[in-house]
Order: sequence, then structure tokens, then C-alpha cells
Amino acid sequence: MELIILFVGAFVGGMLAWAFKVSSHNMKIVLAFSGAFMLGLSFFHVLPESYEVLGSNAGIWVLVGFMLQIMLEVLSKGMEHGHAHALHGKQIPFALFVGLGLHALLEGLPFGGAHAHEHHSLLAGVIIHKIPVAFILGTVLRGSGFSMIQGALAVFGFAAMAPLGGLITHFLEGQVFEVGPFQGVVLAILVGVFLHIATTIIFESDKGHAFNLTKLMAILLGFVLAFVAV
Repeated sequence: MELIILFVGAFVGGMLAWAFKVSSHNMKIVLAFSGAFMLGLSFFHVLPESYEVLGSNAGIWVLVGFMLQIMLEVLSKGMEHGHAHALHGKQIPFALFVGLGLHALLEGLPFGGAHAHEHHSLLAGVIIHKIPVAFILGTVLRGSGFSMIQGALAVFGFAAMAPLGGLITHFLEGQVFEVGPFQGVVLAILVGVFLHIATTIIFESDKGHAFNLTKLMAILLGFVLAFVAV
């Protein structure tokens, strides 16, 4: 069920770009909220659970996730935290799709294992993050002249990557790796990914380096809801 929710959330988010237009300012507010929610979940829930399993080694895997996200953004050009770049013609750059796809695959890893049902708050955080990212992807595709059907095929491919990550965990966990340590590593890597994305979103200033009150309220709301969700 978790994998279906991940797919539907991303696919619907991407296709909404053909029905609605959202200003850059409003999208930054949504992303600030989602970034704060992810960061709050990381500190309140995901990181403590990973440390419980791995001990001090969890910090190593957090840094691995952080560095992985840095490398992925070389390919995706930062679309995960709201940077939208126009495409040259009706062709999705292979590097962009690989970067976004691998990022989505990492996000799906915790939801295919034996403990997937225990991560409802984390699932909510991933969905809250994936919907605006998929919407930005859809907006870029629409702005580059993709029809709704062409865009649907591209968004379908993106939306399928997170469930694929869950399926990978399903086949590896308990067969190739022990369930507990593998889950701890997966969660720690995801904390590193979230940490990079969330801090980039939160600390990225608007024009004139302004940090407006609306964005601050969105961030505080994200933290509060993350605490309540846990």
C-alpha cells in the first residue's frame, strides 16, 4: 500500500501542472514547509531510530546520504529543492532524469521492507516533498511544449522510481542483508538526503536575501507538524 501511495502522489503531483499554475513565490513557500517537515521528521523520528540500530555508525551513513544528494544534484540541477530549468526542445536530458530518478529511488527504500508499516509519518514527509517536486517537473515539461500525454509518460517514469526503491528493499532485506542493520542504514542515508535538501530550501534566500515572515511561518508549521506526527 505504501508503494502505491508513493506512486499516486508523485504522478498526480506531476499531472497537476497541466491544470494549475503556481507562482514561484508560492512554490517556495510550499517547498519551505515540506523541507521543514522533512527536517523535523529526520531529527524527531528517523535519526533516533537509525542510531538505535547502528549506534555511532549511523553518522557515517548520514554523511553518505548527504554526499550522495550532492552528487545527484549535479545531474538534476537542484530540481529536488525547487530549481526549474527550461528544457531545450521536447527532450528530457538523460542526466536530469537519472538524477531525479535516483533521488526518488532512495526515498522509496524504507517502504518495501518488513518495517514499512511503521513509517507512516516518514511516508507523509516523502509525499509532501514529492508532490511539489513532481509539479515542478510537470511545469518544466509543459513549458517546454510537452503535451499532456507526453508529459504523463515522463511523469509516470519519475513516479515509478520510489516504488522501485521499495521493491529493491523487499528483495534485499532478509535475503542479502539482515533486516535490522539494513533498515538502519537506509534510514540514515535518507536522513542525509533530507538534511541536504531541507537546509538548502530553508536557508535559500529570495531576491535581495530577504527571509520573509510567510516563509518563516511555513517553516515553523512544518516543524510543529513533524513533532505532532511522530
